[in-house]
Amino acid sequence: MKSNSALLPIILFFIGLIVLGTVLLCLPFARVNPELSVLNCLFTVTSAVCVTGLSVVNISQYFTLSGQIIIMCLVQIGAFGYMLVSTGLGFLLGKIALKDRKIMQELFDISSFNDLFKLLRKAILIVLCIELAGAVVLTLKFMGSYPLQKAIFLGLFHSIMAFCNAGFSLFENSMELFSNSPAVLWTLSSLILLGGLGFFVLVDIIEKFYSETKKLTFHSEVILWVTFCLTLIAAIVLFLGNLNSFADKSFAFILNNSVFQSLSIRTAGFNSLPITDISMPIAFFSLALMFIGGGPGSTAGGLKITTLALVFVFVRALIKGENEYNLAKKSIDVDLIKKALLIFIVMVSLLFLFVFAMLCVEQNSEPLNVIFEVVSAFCTVGLSLGITSSITAAGKVILIVAMFIGRIGAVTILIYVVNTKTVKNNIRYPDARLMIG
Repeated sequence: MKSNSALLPIILFFIGLIVLGTVLLCLPFARVNPELSVLNCLFTVTSAVCVTGLSVVNISQYFTLSGQIIIMCLVQIGAFGYMLVSTGLGFLLGKIALKDRKIMQELFDISSFNDLFKLLRKAILIVLCIELAGAVVLTLKFMGSYPLQKAIFLGLFHSIMAFCNAGFSLFENSMELFSNSPAVLWTLSSLILLGGLGFFVLVDIIEKFYSETKKLTFHSEVILWVTFCLTLIAAIVLFLGNLNSFADKSFAFILNNSVFQSLSIRTAGFNSLPITDISMPIAFFSLALMFIGGGPGSTAGGLKITTLALVFVFVRALIKGENEYNLAKKSIDVDLIKKALLIFIVMVSLLFLFVFAMLCVEQNSEPLNVIFEVVSAFCTVGLSLGITSSITAAGKVILIVAMFIGRIGAVTILIYVVNTKTVKNNIRYPDARLMIG
């Protein structure tokens, strides 16, 4: 019945990282402006550790190069997360208990722990190679506008931010400066896409590429198909919306930016077009994309696309009156459906509570802007309709808690469910009927 043994280290890891990062950013060598408050530093660090990207200040103006490097490292560590790091260290030290191994097995969706450490090493190596490749391409592009040393840092910084699905940028208006640069947009899009798939999906794809006999796991197939469908639908909707707003632009401009935004809105938080100018229908559509998020075990936040797929399976079976749950000609265990529904209900409930709290303390802001801000924070996306810098101290605290819970929320729920035994109730109550609908 106890889940504290697995849950407490995760919470302590994130809290410890946030405290350490806040202390470092508050030191004089990390700040340009000595008057930057501790709360603003805490907000920035929480956003970095939770790979969100929301910031109440412009990090290129308020933090020195050292401060920016600290933020970059916090994002990288936060993206790998406690599960990845602690599992690798635990196997090195031989200190992972059997019951915790079962929990991690459920979380990582793997069949055996014999080769887990080898799998973790592959995942880390693949991630670093992808980020390095992205940094090289971006550096080559930035070299045309910036000195070599600065171009290298800009390339590395934005490559890590894109893969880790964190929306921090060293440019004043995110990536709007490069809305006419297909090389930058497609490089960032590729990094965002790969980061949102999940570490072990990437390993699965690489192993499939080098082996003719290996087949992708069912987990990877679902992730890839749902990601493709979501990206395609989002790109079409955003393309049609951008046609009205940018009628004077070329087809290629609208297409490139629509594809980029279809990926970034769901997980990363970059914007190549003015986000404050989007229409209300697109804003509502963006809320849905942010809530869905990326794949489990990835750098993305949100509900997770596999959870969405299982909720869809449940609803479809309910509508058709089917007793079994099937997805892509595979039978889905009912316990897995229950876990997905539990995560969905808890995430929606928590989101409602955070929205309610923010609307209470931010009554001078437009409700849609407030709701957008909360969803972006809770789902660790990082987009804003322009109110982040003007949020009250109470609002910042609420968003800090939202980012923290949003980052570890689904994992916490899953650990609790996996580590809780089913209790058989021998009491049989009388049947009752209620009118619904």
